[in-house]
Amino acid sequence: MEIQQSPLYKKYIEALHWTVVNLDGVNMWFKKIPILGTMAKIQRPEVLPYLPKLISLLKNHNVRTVVVESSMNHSQEEFSAWVNGLSKFFRISKESYLSTKTIFIDLSQPKKQLFQNFSSAKRRAMRRAEKYGVVVKESKDIYAMIKVKNVSAGMFGGITTYGMDKLWNIFSPKNATILLAYAMSSRENDSDRSDLYNKDCFATARNDKEVVGGILLLFWENTAYYWLVGATKKGKKLFAPTLLVWEALKVSKKRKMKWFDFIGVWDERTPRKNTSWKGFSKFKEGFGGKTIIYPINK
Repeated sequence: MEIQQSPLYKKYIEALHWTVVNLDGVNMWFKKIPILGTMAKIQRPEVLPYLPKLISLLKNHNVRTVVVESSMNHSQEEFSAWVNGLSKFFRISKESYLSTKTIFIDLSQPKKQLFQNFSSAKRRAMRRAEKYGVVVKESKDIYAMIKVKNVSAGMFGGITTYGMDKLWNIFSPKNATILLAYAMSSRENDSDRSDLYNKDCFATARNDKEVVGGILLLFWENTAYYWLVGATKKGKKLFAPTLLVWEALKVSKKRKMKWFDFIGVWDERTPRKNTSWKGFSKFKEGFGGKTIIYPINK
C-alpha cells in the first residue's frame, strides 16, 4: 500500500476538510471547488475500483471533475482503458498532483555500498559540507522545517507548506521525523571526515547555529518518503542538501525501511510540464537508485 492510501494519510486529508469515502478498498476524497464544482481525487489505488459502482458513487456526490493518479500495480494499457471509461461521464483532470516519475533507492544495501553508488560529484559535495562545518540533527520542530522550506520556495512557500503541521501531528513520531542542517563552526577530529559512510553527522544542542536546510521524512510500511525539503541560499552554498540526503538514507535504514522514495523527478513523457523540476531531478539522480514510472492519463 502506497502512503496516499494509508489510514494516516486519510486522517491528514480529513484534517484538510476533504470528505473521504472508501470503495473497493480504495480511499477517495471529495471537495467543492469554486467554479470547478465538486472534485474527486483517487490517488495511488492498489486496485482500480469497479467502474459502474464508482460512476454511481461519483454521481451521488455531484462530482464534475475527477483526478486519477495510478499506482505501480497497473499497466499503462489497463489504466488508460479504465480512465477512458470514466471520462464518458466526468471531466478527467490533466493535472498531475503527484509525480508521475520518481527514483527509489534500495536501502537493503550496506552503507558503504550506498555511498559508493553516489556520483563522484555528490561524494565531493558531502566532504565539502563537512569541511564547511555543516551538521545534521534529528528534530521534532516542524515550524523550523516549515520556515526553511518557505525561505527556499520564495513567494510560493506558503502554498508548499500548507497543512504540514497537521501532517506532522498525525504521522509523528512513529511514522515521521525531521532532519535539520545547521551551519557550524569548524569541529574537532577533522581527520575522521573521510569515513563518511560510517559517520553520523549529527549536531549536539550546545553547538546549534542557524538552520540552513531540512528534510521532513515520512515512513509507511517499508518505504521512506522524501516528503518536504528546503535549503537557504547559504545552505546550498555549503552543500547542506547533499549531506541531508545522506543522513536521511541512514536514518531510514535504521528505521528498517527497505526503500527510499525521492517522491518525484521530471518526466520526459510530458516534456512541457514541470520543466522547473529538471534541476532538482539532476540532483536526485546523483545518488544512484532505480527509476520508477507511473502510468499517466493520455
